[in-house]
Amino acid sequence: MDIRQAAIGATTSTFGGSLESKVKAMAAAGFVATEFWPKDLFEYADGPTRAVELLRENNLKVSIYQALRNYEGAPPAERDQALGIAEQMMDQMALIGCDTFSLPSNSGVECSDDADRIAADLVKLGDLARSRGIRVAFEPICWGRHIRDYRDGWALVRRTNHPAIGLMLDSFHVFLLNSPLDEIADIPGDRIFQVELADFAASALEGIEISRHYRLFPGEGHSPTADFLRQVEKTGYRGSLSVEVFNAFYRNNDPFETARRGTDCMKRVLREM
Repeated sequence: MDIRQAAIGATTSTFGGSLESKVKAMAAAGFVATEFWPKDLFEYADGPTRAVELLRENNLKVSIYQALRNYEGAPPAERDQALGIAEQMMDQMALIGCDTFSLPSNSGVECSDDADRIAADLVKLGDLARSRGIRVAFEPICWGRHIRDYRDGWALVRRTNHPAIGLMLDSFHVFLLNSPLDEIADIPGDRIFQVELADFAASALEGIEISRHYRLFPGEGHSPTADFLRQVEKTGYRGSLSVEVFNAFYRNNDPFETARRGTDCMKRVLREM
């Protein structure tokens, strides 16, 4: 697949304003997919039904539902509580027609590093997801307690060996850790459930702070995003490319201007390939 033909999406959390303005801004700028969060359904004044109608009216598909946190390897009581939250999320996903949700790697201080236990937890979650026709995209995040690098995340997905458990590749975490890009090409594209893109400027700030407040659109920082995408293309990945940017400046800007800026940046990056 020519990665330049992939559907382009963005998370709602990139934009400020009402859900209606966010959705309309994304559609007007040319995004065809979005990442949704529970707050998009339940903090919207007109309720979940209207939120779903907005998506349909603007022809936006939800590529992924965010996010189940601190699950794998958690103490048993916390793990079981998170599993219950996962089931609630799956009920919500049925409303919006989404079949994939994200699982960032556990960052809790009490989570286990036992690889067999972590894999067993993922199998349990995968069984629940598969019974509902849902997939889980496991995302190694750079402040994860035991799993940060995408190569370790892929090793866990292989160890789990479950059809409903795949990998999320986020260029932000790959570049912040300065992980090599060439091993991305060794991952089968059908085991990558989502690809996210973001950039950042060189900084002495901690990764979690940059991630939550100072991300940039692809091509606005110093990361070789086109090189990253070339490696993703080699995998045969056929899903969407989702811009996941958290930045207070963008959220305080007009969402229509921000959305146009996002698609312009993506077009420039894709032309570099």
